[in-house]
Amino acid sequence: MDKIIEELKSIDGIGKKVAEKILFDLIINKNKISSLETVINEIKKSYSECNTCFYFKENNVCTFCNNKNRNQNIICVVSTKLDAIKIAKSNYNGLIHVLNGEINLNKNIGPEKIKISELFVRISKGIELLLALNLTFEGEVTSNYIANKAKGICEKISRIARGIPLGGVLDYIDQETLNDAILNRKKLDD
Repeated sequence: MDKIIEELKSIDGIGKKVAEKILFDLIINKNKISSLETVINEIKKSYSECNTCFYFKENNVCTFCNNKNRNQNIICVVSTKLDAIKIAKSNYNGLIHVLNGEINLNKNIGPEKIKISELFVRISKGIELLLALNLTFEGEVTSNYIANKAKGICEKISRIARGIPLGGVLDYIDQETLNDAILNRKKLDD
């Protein structure tokens, strides 16, 4: 049992108590195991990470990269796939780039450990970068790093409006606040 609990805990967001509850529920309700196996096999078969924007691909199609109706001249930069999901549900109609983290020198995470170099492969003079990183210390450091490095390379660098509270995380922001923040984004000073 301890080995199974440890394996369940390796899933992001699942702690020891939740892992124990899942295990005990599956032991008691064995019929849930086959449903769970079906879901896991579907994930394994149908979902992967996009090699361009690092969001999800379903059946080899990326919601952002493979949609020619999206504005190809703006790239919204986010920290995580959960943040990208929030952006996808907003009124934003451009492309996305998921960094898969933020610069955090205390945890030994520098720019080379997240998807910043992959972002710079995608930008050019006609592109606007919309920085939608968390308003935390790490998010600010990451935003400033990208903005400083992108000056002169892309058309415009902007940030989502600061209607989001300092210390706020996109995953916990309501949709209306996020929509307003994107609509009212401001250009960063040169």
